[in-house]
Amino acid sequence: MDMKFGVMTLGTIALLALSSVALAQTPPARTGFQMDIRTGYSVPMGKLRKDADLSDNFGGQVPIMLDIGGKVIPELFIGGYLGLALGGAGGRLKEQCPNCSAAGFHIGAELQYHILPAGKVNPWIGYGIGIESGAVGDGSKSVAWGGFQFARLMGGADFRISRVFGVGPFVDLAMGSYSTENIDTGTVSSKTDIAESAVHSWLTFGVRFVFFP
Repeated sequence: MDMKFGVMTLGTIALLALSSVALAQTPPARTGFQMDIRTGYSVPMGKLRKDADLSDNFGGQVPIMLDIGGKVIPELFIGGYLGLALGGAGGRLKEQCPNCSAAGFHIGAELQYHILPAGKVNPWIGYGIGIESGAVGDGSKSVAWGGFQFARLMGGADFRISRVFGVGPFVDLAMGSYSTENIDTGTVSSKTDIAESAVHSWLTFGVRFVFFP
């Protein structure tokens, strides 16, 4: 409930910021350092492994993503992403462990192409690649998975309010495959390779706050 309230609050802040766009002059296109903070709501999709859905272990999550890098030309951003997502257990695991919480971690490199870098509204698309991990537990025992994130497809639109700040909606589809599983019972910890891995994804909708757009 608190996470949903936080997302709604950030959405309200974004709407208030967008209301000032009409009053602001369009800043010029620029190169150099750029970063953003993205948040919203992530939905689990696909398979954790061949015999289990991702949603059988993870519920929805609220992510905090950081993209940091620079524009080598006004249209092209090159950088990296770092993200932490928090939520609860999902599906069958939630029935077995109602007090369990869940977390995800993502890190990698990315490219973004900005379609109208000098526009008041600048649509953009992006692609990333990296590694990820996810864990579910209740403090005394946990299960964690790790693997390769082979595609992070992103897109959105920045409302360029000033030379130093912009805001806008985004959508993000992160696709990967877990290759390892680590089970910690509180007394014994064991790490194994997942023999029959499968593809899963996280679909995220949210708001992006960009600095030096």
